[in-house]
Amino acid sequence: MQESIYSNKTCYSSKRKKVTFSKEGEKLQYIVAVDIGGTKISSGVINSEGTWLSNVKNESDTSDATAMYHSLLKCIYEAIEQAKLTKEQISLLGVAIPGQLNTETGFAIYQNNLPWTNFPLGKLLAEEFPLCQLAFEHDVISAAIGEWSVRNMTEELFVYITVSTGICASIIHRGKPLKGLGLAGEIGFFPINKEYVLETYASGSAMEREIAELCEDLSLADAFARWEQGDEELDRFFDERTYQLAIAIFNLTATLDPSVIVVGGGVINNQEKFFERIKEHYGKLCEHPLQQNWLERIEPSSLKATSGLYGVAMKAMGTV
Repeated sequence: MQESIYSNKTCYSSKRKKVTFSKEGEKLQYIVAVDIGGTKISSGVINSEGTWLSNVKNESDTSDATAMYHSLLKCIYEAIEQAKLTKEQISLLGVAIPGQLNTETGFAIYQNNLPWTNFPLGKLLAEEFPLCQLAFEHDVISAAIGEWSVRNMTEELFVYITVSTGICASIIHRGKPLKGLGLAGEIGFFPINKEYVLETYASGSAMEREIAELCEDLSLADAFARWEQGDEELDRFFDERTYQLAIAIFNLTATLDPSVIVVGGGVINNQEKFFERIKEHYGKLCEHPLQQNWLERIEPSSLKATSGLYGVAMKAMGTV
């Protein structure tokens, strides 16, 4: 019933032709990639040779659904303008979205941090960009695709974990994301105790709230800075959070036995000490002889804040 509102499904069909990197003499194609977040929208233009031509980051206007959509359009058009192109020159448009969505049609079912519920994003973008083929993906899966792509992996099982506003994982096996019935990788639901799950305990937003309660007007960034300077109370605070994250990663490793686990997201990308403390706790959990090489499988993000953009561009090109 949700999909009946779409009048032109050919614009966003999953059966897109493969786009390969250009060979000599071939015409370049231009792809817009967009990564939508609750506070920021990132957008960029990449060509079919793999060269980024623009990179734009704007604030998200979450006051209502229409305002949020216009924020998205503004970011897209700024990226096209920065690349010195017109929208008629864009062949593909890839959009990474948090929350629940229909990746075939771009129907935004539910986004926790966005004012979109049953929002026809795919229909609106198909009308705005009628010459483009559209691709949609969950933002964490997009980031996973990006990190997986730059590591030149093929058959191996790969896991990407984001620690940011929320906490989530994405699993790629033999080049395909594993989605289950749609919620595979939601490790933020892992219980910590009777009161907390992992996301309400160790995500960036959860830590921000608790830090503010511990010390009024202290931001999470300021708390990290004080931790770096040796604050003992904050050391206990962050030590407990990194320990719980280490347990979650350990459980994923024991369950899936992945070749590589990449940990990214805003908290990890901006705080090396936080990532190293997770690894420290994780290493202590690996006591069994069969776990001797588990620690070396954990890596920080290579693409940092651009992993989602790169991943959704790869999906739009048909490489995954």
